This record gives sequence, structure tokens and C-alpha cells, in this order.
Amino acid sequence: MIMIKKIIAIVTGCFILFSTNAQVTSYKFDFGSGKVAKGYLQVLPSTVYSKETGYGFDFGSSVTAIDRGGKDALKSDFVTSDQPFYFSVDLPQGNYKVTVTLGDLKEKTVTTVRAESRRLMLENIETKPGEFVTKTFAVNRKERQINASSKVGLKDRELTKLDWDDKLTFEFNNARPCICAMEITKVTDVITVFLAGNSTVVDQDDEPWASWGQMIPRFFKPNVVIANHAESGLTLGSFLGSR
Repeated sequence: MIMIKKIIAIVTGCFILFSTNAQVTSYKFDFGSGKVAKGYLQVLPSTVYSKETGYGFDFGSSVTAIDRGGKDALKSDFVTSDQPFYFSVDLPQGNYKVTVTLGDLKEKTVTTVRAESRRLMLENIETKPGEFVTKTFAVNRKERQINASSKVGLKDRELTKLDWDDKLTFEFNNARPCICAMEITKVTDVITVFLAGNSTVVDQDDEPWASWGQMIPRFFKPNVVIANHAESGLTLGSFLGSR
């Protein structure tokens, strides 16, 4: 009887350990300085990304929070900027459905959303004063590590690409991007389209370069996700050689 109690204690301890270390795979963010919607995490201009929080504005982004007041906590406030700004979230490798709420009670907005290394998700989404739109898209986050002993072989210049880091990064830009809310959920029921290729396909990370591979996600519905594994300069042989 004593032995059984010890076994239960060990199993229970292991369960607590695993559940504590499990990485979060879904988030609900309420952007702005006003009231916070129930079940959402508030994101202020001062919410800067760190490994401790696991999310926040990244790469020196500077944003302004505007609160219009009102009863709807999600739509009464937002963040915006006259420069492109970035928001990163620590998430494990996989496919994610992302839903963003865009708009402003008093002014018109125009928003373009990219993910990772400038992968086009939403293009020129416009709202009139007092109008709000909710858009959903699917995005793939990949990792370099394949298993305990093997990983994708990258050139030095590829090591800094946002496609290969340990977080999912979003870029918001255009004439007046106004972000009210964002929900992120890991999914397993979407169709994954894998791309292989060279510089004509790769997610180009610097303006003004671009490829068809990084533009094509914008044309698919949320039930399809594009996993772009192309890299500049690769042939079929070097693609296979670098795993």
C-alpha cells in the first residue's frame, strides 16, 4: 500500500512538471490603453518583447495607443504608428490561425499585415470611420531543428532571417494601420502547401526585393497555409543536401 502511494506521488509529480513546461500555443491580445476585453491580454506601447513575457513589440517598434472610449472594449482603443511596426510571440513550430480586428471609431484606416520575413498575409485593408473588419489568415512557423541530431543547414546570411528564429513575428504597415485585437490559435486541420526553390520563391527579408513565394499566401483562404522552405541560390541537389 505504501509503494502504491509512492508511485502515485511520482506520477503526479511528473504530470505537474510536464504541464508547467508546456509552451503556450494560443493567445488573445487586446491592443490599446483603454478597457481590456475579458479573456484578453492588454498590449500597451510599453509592452516590449522579451523572453520572459514571450510577446511584445519588437525590433525597436514605436507605437501610439489611442482610446476613443465606448462600451466595446476591443474596438474602443487600438495602437497605430506612422512607421512599420513589429509584434512577436513565442510559439512552437506549427500552423496557426490568426484573427485580427482592424479599425477606428473616428478616422479611416489602411493596414497591410506581413508575417515572419515579409510574408504577405493581408493587403491594403481599408475601413471607414466607425467601421471595423475582422480578418483571419493561416501562417506557418518553422524551426531549423529537425530532430535531436539533425537540423537544416543554413548559410550565415540566412541565420538572421525571421523565418528561422524561435518566434512568430508580424509586421503592420501602410498609410494608417490601426490594430485593435489579435487572436492566435495553433491548428492541425489546415492544408499545408510546401514550397521549395531559390531566390524567386524564398521569403525575401529586405525591401525592395520580393518573390512570388512570399506573396502567394495573401490569395488563400484560412484553411490553407503556405510553408515556404525555399532559400536563395539553391538547386534541387543543394536543397536536399542542406536538408
